[in-house]
Amino acid sequence: MTAPVPPDSPKSTEEAPAGTDPWAPPNPGAGEAPGQGEATVPAPAAAPGEEAAVFAAPPGGHPGGHPGAPYWPPYPVPPYPVAAPQPRNGLGIAAMVLGIVGTALSLAVILFWLSWLPALLALVFGFIGLGYARRGVATNRGMALAGVVLGITGLVVSIGAGVFVVARVHTVNEERRAEADAARARADAEQRAADERLAKAKERLEAARKKAEADRRAAAADERARRLSFGQSYTYGDGLKVTMAAPEPYVPSRTVFEPPKDATIVQVKITVVNTGSKEVSLHGSGLPFVHDAKGGLVTTLIDGSDRMKILGGSLAPGQDATGMSAYALPNGAADTFSVEFDYGSGLERKNVIWTGAPS
Repeated sequence: MTAPVPPDSPKSTEEAPAGTDPWAPPNPGAGEAPGQGEATVPAPAAAPGEEAAVFAAPPGGHPGGHPGAPYWPPYPVPPYPVAAPQPRNGLGIAAMVLGIVGTALSLAVILFWLSWLPALLALVFGFIGLGYARRGVATNRGMALAGVVLGITGLVVSIGAGVFVVARVHTVNEERRAEADAARARADAEQRAADERLAKAKERLEAARKKAEADRRAAAADERARRLSFGQSYTYGDGLKVTMAAPEPYVPSRTVFEPPKDATIVQVKITVVNTGSKEVSLHGSGLPFVHDAKGGLVTTLIDGSDRMKILGGSLAPGQDATGMSAYALPNGAADTFSVEFDYGSGLERKNVIWTGAPS
């Protein structure tokens, strides 16, 4: 096969032998004597002050296949720079910051329950930071040590504050319990006193009720005792004994006024005796009050004779007196009538009433 010839190249006058590669490098031993037809490449000039570095070709020929050419070794390449490792200072910084926070919180007694956690973390991070500093991995040994110290301080103060708060709360609770017990005791004492006062008041009320009942019964009994029949007696509390004799018919000699027709004229005789130890006064008890069967007041019949006697003055102990008066009972000599004798002063004034029919 014939290789194509470039268009600008002059045609070769000679044909290439068959079986050869026209693009192959020339064979130094073919067709020419050594040293002929070979261009000599001068060595590069040496720089001032330096020797020309011309090296012989390594054994086996020039690396490029050109014998006799000078050989320069490859230029040495410096190694790439390696970055230095960063120090691991984060735990030391965190230990110091947490220690400051824990200590600050522990100083506020009421925040002791918040301070123990940052103080404990500061202690843990500080010991880890000190380990890093011993191995040369961290450079902030002072911060880690400060974190340990502050963490221990925060924990101690937090524990002390907790003990103080617990003791204070216990003391306050004991004081409140004591106050509550004292208040309860006072309330119980007051309740007992109130119960006693109420019981005494009930006793007084009961005594007053019983007394009132006894007085009522005594008054009723006294009232019954002062409701008598003619001829009976009653004795007052001061010893004055009063008795009314049975009424007797009375014939007046002369009268100041005329008695009613068909009237029954009776004589009322009341005798009083002082059986007490003191003098008694009969003031207001001179004449009795006489009522007919219908409750009407009967007028005293005054006839001007010496037979009429009015009680008055006073009685010494053991002394007695008798009063006599006449009354005209209208219409019906058989009807009952009553005679009332009053004695005493003020609220102690009492009456004695005799009731019966004219004799």
